[in-house]
Amino acid sequence: MAFLRRLFLTRVGPDLTGAAVIQPVMTGVGVFTFLAGVLYLPSLGPTRVEMIMILLLLAAVALLCHAVGQLAVIVERLDRRRDDKSA
Repeated sequence: MAFLRRLFLTRVGPDLTGAAVIQPVMTGVGVFTFLAGVLYLPSLGPTRVEMIMILLLLAAVALLCHAVGQLAVIVERLDRRRDDKSA
């Protein structure tokens, strides 16, 4: 019985809310958003100024997504450091 309990209650794989998962996902979202926007943009037929503005906006979104992933890593490391100091 203890074997079954241990088998079903043991965690397998990474913590899905941890920075090890959030950082690459947010970076992937940023890259995908930028590339999808860049590839879809010519079909809209914008003027040169509109195209530059849209590309700048897409780049800002990609950078923000990457920054959120980096912040998740920093917060997790600071929490771990705080927990180590209190123990």
